[in-house]
Amino acid sequence: MAHGQERRSAPLLPVLILGGVLCLLASRQCFLTASPIDRGSRGRTAMRGFKEDFEAWRSSLTPEEQKMVQTQAAGEFNKKFRKSEEFKKDLPEEKVKSFSKILGKFFDAEA
Repeated sequence: MAHGQERRSAPLLPVLILGGVLCLLASRQCFLTASPIDRGSRGRTAMRGFKEDFEAWRSSLTPEEQKMVQTQAAGEFNKKFRKSEEFKKDLPEEKVKSFSKILGKFFDAEA
């Protein structure tokens, strides 16, 4: 009969160890939680600068270009629209270059 009790207590040991580890993890801050990073002012400044630059770029578009960009954005996930000629139209090269400069500045500030 003593032999039977040993078999029952053997599976309890891993369960008790697992329970102890879980209690320790629950009492401490888990290593997977996100810790606040103090990028505060730098991130906000970069975002503010991007917003101002983007607004200036967007205001430089003609009404036809604004309509084209809006229509393309609205039809982005429409298969039929993606095959149309209207989707394949591009903005003028100088506006694409100026927008890429704005994005480049933003990514440099975030890096």
